[in-house]
Amino acid sequence: MFTLSIVAPAAAFAADAPAGKPYTPAQCGADLDDLDAFIRANDAGAAAALADHGPAIAQALEQARRDAAGAADMPVCGKLMHAYARAWRPGHIAVVPMADQDEGAAKAAGAAGAKPAADPFAPRLQALSKDTILFVIPSFNDRHAPSMKKLVAGHRAELASHRNWIIDVRDNGGGSDVTYAPLMGWLLDGDLRGFGTEYFVTPANLAAQERICARTSDVGYCDKEMQPILAKMRTAAPGSFVLAGDKRISVDPVKLEAPRPARVALLTDHDCGSSCEQFVLEARTSYRVKVVGRPTYGSLDVSNLRPHVLPSGRAQLYYATTRTTRLPDMRIDTVGIAPDILLPKPADAAGRDAEIKRVQRWLESGSASSL
Repeated sequence: MFTLSIVAPAAAFAADAPAGKPYTPAQCGADLDDLDAFIRANDAGAAAALADHGPAIAQALEQARRDAAGAADMPVCGKLMHAYARAWRPGHIAVVPMADQDEGAAKAAGAAGAKPAADPFAPRLQALSKDTILFVIPSFNDRHAPSMKKLVAGHRAELASHRNWIIDVRDNGGGSDVTYAPLMGWLLDGDLRGFGTEYFVTPANLAAQERICARTSDVGYCDKEMQPILAKMRTAAPGSFVLAGDKRISVDPVKLEAPRPARVALLTDHDCGSSCEQFVLEARTSYRVKVVGRPTYGSLDVSNLRPHVLPSGRAQLYYATTRTTRLPDMRIDTVGIAPDILLPKPADAAGRDAEIKRVQRWLESGSASSL
């Protein structure tokens, strides 16, 4: 489905409030109270979080209220609200400013005729040797779905001629499952066994799902996927969950490419989260794929983030509206996905680059001593 990826937004509150728009402790308190009430009523993981660590959440709220009494600007309040939201869980929940200043600057530069820089988060491909090719995928944001599709389609001969693949998803904070879809026919061995998604039904969540397709890169595809879910939500009782589709566990056919790589190393780290983790879960079902690196972030069990504007109109909450049918038997949140082969965290950028070379030697030699 369509997950909006939110990555560590607290730094976005560094700038003070715009001139002429004061922000008071009373506004901060009102925003915090609304945030708390909205999470409890609408977040798909709220009930489970309260059952798991409710006292810690209550303590965090008390502290946030004390801090809000002295919060005289949005940067201070935004940070404390974000910290409180993260008391519920470490990922797939965030408080962010309403306006992204960097985005505004980029638009201004474009209007002035500046040549846009290459997107550092776009997927890219590099042949390392006659046997090994490297995919670097910094993000699965759905705006990169067209470039991923074009990259794979435009390099079919090159992909088919390399028996070893390294797919680097370190630092990939997620995005949309649609973005990695062109890779699956190259990686899997046959059908894909997966788990279902349940949507939490509340009036606010129904309204949010009705609006989400306008924010995606493929409105038509999104509408096709969402309409059956919306129909179920409109007739379901508030506070219930509705299943997307009709199966809690599905087995879906995958159109396979030929030839496919013989060995695939999926390079992960702690910053691989959300849809990145979903990609890891799906890819590792293949006999030819090994996960190498470090455990992933652990932010997947509740997902499909939607925005809620706080009363001041100066910040918004992103919260989860769905949960996976893997629960409670296979938890990823706060745990992450362990690699098949654990590598120590690199000390610096040079060590990070060397990790690629080590994995390449392992794929080409077959010797674990290369790692």
